[in-house]
Amino acid sequence: MKNLRILSLCVLFAVPAGAAAGGPVAIVYSLAGEASITAPGPLPLHLFDRLPAGTALEVGSGSRLALAFVNGLRYELGGPSRVTLGPKDLAFRTGTVRSLPRLPSLLLSPIAAEDRPGPRAGAVRIRSERIAGLYPRRGTSILPGETFLRFQPMPGAARYRVEVQDDQGRILFQTDTESPPVKMDAGTLPAGLSYRWTVRTLDRPGAVARGDAELVILDEDTARAREKARKILEPEEPDSLPLLAEIDRNLGLLLEARESLRMALDGKPGDLRIQEALTGIETHLEDKDDSE
Repeated sequence: MKNLRILSLCVLFAVPAGAAAGGPVAIVYSLAGEASITAPGPLPLHLFDRLPAGTALEVGSGSRLALAFVNGLRYELGGPSRVTLGPKDLAFRTGTVRSLPRLPSLLLSPIAAEDRPGPRAGAVRIRSERIAGLYPRRGTSILPGETFLRFQPMPGAARYRVEVQDDQGRILFQTDTESPPVKMDAGTLPAGLSYRWTVRTLDRPGAVARGDAELVILDEDTARAREKARKILEPEEPDSLPLLAEIDRNLGLLLEARESLRMALDGKPGDLRIQEALTGIETHLEDKDDSE
């Protein structure tokens, strides 16, 4: 199984229609007042817009905008001001433009499809009721340290058996529990790898119910970089919460991303962009069968 690697911060929101061609180099993570894209454009600018090199921005008088480049450079623009984005930094600036502390570059390198754990070769799958609500699962990850495995209890089930296996099918962790979540102590599983975990009912009348899902643990370097970014952004809250949520979402830390977006929405209850981002996270967290 390939380790997870630190690369660069990647953002997955759509590029504004009509923006300059090319991949995104920066994201807008805080916006108060009015700002626009002037070249190409004009176009209104919104929270979570991602912008390619060559984009020219204008911040209106009395307004404020914060953006982060994929390499970790950050700026706060006060109105009136104008900037043009280069591939790695601002290529032009005028007005009130202030540098903010730089963040570590963060990107969770995806696991190749052929490396994704699934049902073991030669295994016989027995039809049974499915236990839903497993977390973590495909498309998510967890931080090194104490690990909590979550699932939805089944009617009539007094106990459950939880197991974690490596990519060779070896059982690395096993325990019986009466209810979720199940806690694994720090160091139980090496970080930076993917595993498969299962839960099944014990002593339940009728057919056995079971569920299984992927378990990805961030590598230590990525976790340390993420913690460094969190500490840098903490003094800037609540403005920095959308950026922290985007970093966590991109790393697959969906529970952490959801919490940051909820806090951001508490501060700006009418912000449709934050609400849309939160809805996207919650939709991703909805129960899906990960055993296919």
